[in-house]
Amino acid sequence: MLPFPTSDVVEIVRAAADLSLQLRGHSPVEVKPDQTLVTAADRAIEAFLREKLLPLAPDYSVLGEEGGLTGAPDAPAWIIDPIDGTTNFVRGLPIWCISVGLVHEGQPILGALAVPVLGEIYWGAEGEGAWLECGGETTRLSTPDRVELMQEDLIAYNTTVEQAVDFSRISYSARNLGSLAYHLLALARGSLAATVAARHKLYDIAGGLALCRETGCEIRHLNGDQWTAEVSMARAEQPLLVAPPGTMQLLLNDLSAE
Repeated sequence: MLPFPTSDVVEIVRAAADLSLQLRGHSPVEVKPDQTLVTAADRAIEAFLREKLLPLAPDYSVLGEEGGLTGAPDAPAWIIDPIDGTTNFVRGLPIWCISVGLVHEGQPILGALAVPVLGEIYWGAEGEGAWLECGGETTRLSTPDRVELMQEDLIAYNTTVEQAVDFSRISYSARNLGSLAYHLLALARGSLAATVAARHKLYDIAGGLALCRETGCEIRHLNGDQWTAEVSMARAEQPLLVAPPGTMQLLLNDLSAE
C-alpha cells in the first residue's frame, strides 16, 4: 500500500501543468548531444516535481530525464518526464505531456500525467483503475480488445520503430504524434489498438504504462517476453509492444523485428 493517496500526486502534476503553460513560449531552447531539444521549461518542471514528490516518500528514488537518477535503483522510484514531446512544445503543437510514474519491483504501479494544452489530467494506480479528468468531468478509461485488425484501427509508434519493425503483414493505420506518453494515454483511452516503441527510455513510458496496465493491457517485448522496468537512463534494446491480450497475440503473431 502506498504511503500517500494517489490524489496527492495528481495535484502535484496539475500544478506542474499550470507551470508549464506559464513557461510555454518563454523558455530558451538548447540542443542536447543526442540532437534532441531541451528547454528551460523542461528543467524547471522537473525541479518542481522533484521538490514536491520527495516529501511524499523520502526513501523513494527519483529518475528524471534531465536530472538522472538520485537514490538507490532498487528502491521504489519516481520516474519523471517533465515534457514528453519537447519538439511539439517548442514548435507550437498541442500534444505534449507531463509524465510522472512510480515503479516498484520492476513494474509501473502509479501514473499521473497532464496534457496541459488540451486541459487533460490522467491518473491510475494499481488496483484503482485509470481515469481522465477533462472539462470538469471524470471518466474511467478502458481499452477495448480486438479479435482482428482492420485498416482503420490505429497503431501509434515513434520514429525509430519504422527502422526496427516490419508491419507489412497486418492491416492498420499508423500514427506518430510525437510523444510516447501521449500514445499510451490514447491507448488507455481506447483510441488506439496498440502502441509500439523502440529505442525509448523508461521516463518516456513509465507513467503511461501504469494506466495501460489498469485498463487490462499487456506489456511485452516484440519477441513475446514480459517487460520489466530497469530504473536507469539506458535506451531500450528491444522494441516494446503494449496492447490488450487479444490484440497483443495478433500482433506478436504478425509483427517481427527487422
